[in-house]
Amino acid sequence: MNPLPSRHTDAMDPSRKTNSEPVLVEDRWNRTKVLHLITLSVLGGAQDNTFGTCELHDRRRYEVHLGCNPNGQWVERARRSADTFHPLPFLQTPPHPWRDLRALRDMIRLLRRERFDVVHTHTAKAGFLGRLACWICRVPVVVHTYHAFPFHGYMSRGKNWLFQSMERLVRPMTSFIFTLSDRDRDEGQRLRILDRQRSATAYTGIDLTKLDAAAPREITREKLGIALDGPVVLQVGRMEPQKAPQLLVEAFARVVGEHPRALLLFAGDGDLRPQVEAAIRAHNIERNVRILGFRNDIPDLVAAADLFAFSSRWEAMGRAMVEAMLMGRAVVAPAIYGIPEVVRHGETGWLYEVGDVSQLAQGISHLLTHPEERERLGQAARHLTRKLFGLGKMVTKIEATYVQTQWQQVAHRAQPFVSAAPGPARSP
Repeated sequence: MNPLPSRHTDAMDPSRKTNSEPVLVEDRWNRTKVLHLITLSVLGGAQDNTFGTCELHDRRRYEVHLGCNPNGQWVERARRSADTFHPLPFLQTPPHPWRDLRALRDMIRLLRRERFDVVHTHTAKAGFLGRLACWICRVPVVVHTYHAFPFHGYMSRGKNWLFQSMERLVRPMTSFIFTLSDRDRDEGQRLRILDRQRSATAYTGIDLTKLDAAAPREITREKLGIALDGPVVLQVGRMEPQKAPQLLVEAFARVVGEHPRALLLFAGDGDLRPQVEAAIRAHNIERNVRILGFRNDIPDLVAAADLFAFSSRWEAMGRAMVEAMLMGRAVVAPAIYGIPEVVRHGETGWLYEVGDVSQLAQGISHLLTHPEERERLGQAARHLTRKLFGLGKMVTKIEATYVQTQWQQVAHRAQPFVSAAPGPARSP
């Protein structure tokens, strides 16, 4: 088995070939052909994770393909992240039998034409249809990442049972499964949608260089017209039922009673925006809340904020929350899924019971009132997350799993296999 080059730092290895660098013709014949499948190309944590993986795959070892719906805000990044982009227009949400069958047909055609060595699926729809297509086409290695489980406590009992049953159906079709936290891995094992021997935790990978290049606090505040000494709370995410942004508005209305100069920034947009705007008016806090829409300068906003808070009802980890922690910001977060693994109450952040508006408001008010504690929690959060969430760490673990699983398949099937041997290193 060929050893993997170490990428346990987040600086780019100068000897490594990325998707922007040419690969020698002789290298191409020895590369493993890998396809990443994800449902949508929207702005989101799962997309950032998947596209970042595609961008950082070692091009001496991997020929990288990406397939997804081409109609999202991040489709241009999706196209740039891979060597070859495969648009799958019928791969959509929510479930729709006719569209889903056409998406499955398109995947089967793609797999039969390209004959991939590894297929790595992401998110619910691409995960289910993609693994079913891989089983039909006998793809050698199939990997799936649960960025979040496709079922949760806010679904009906029947819908929960259906989605769990679908995941159990495709479990035997999967060579290996990643979760974003140990708690999700334990829960997946309990629900029989994964097994311990063929699964692992891979904390979501984040490019630290982008975070460390954030604009100074005073510059961003000046651009936004925010007083340098005013308390600012930031929330990042789509305005949809999962994120429950109206709960944060309700909590912040209570915070304003104690901190009348406090400002809440919403970086995001979505179907619930009219309800959020109506809640802001109902609580008469128009001067204290700004909806910024989707933004490309999230690190700048984090640097300009004093505190990060969010009100999600279900969340595997919360990528924006982790980015805030990586930048040394204290966070107020719900105690759900894998979040308590990194947000340790009173040590690296503030936890509250999901859906409890009073506890959410109390956490925000407490940390705005006590800046020394807020700073202590933020620095502890930075120290912990910098050890866990580097993009290089995640991609190294994923690539090591590809190689290990490929060799296991060789041993099981007694078939010849040429592993992805690294090409000659390029000088810096």
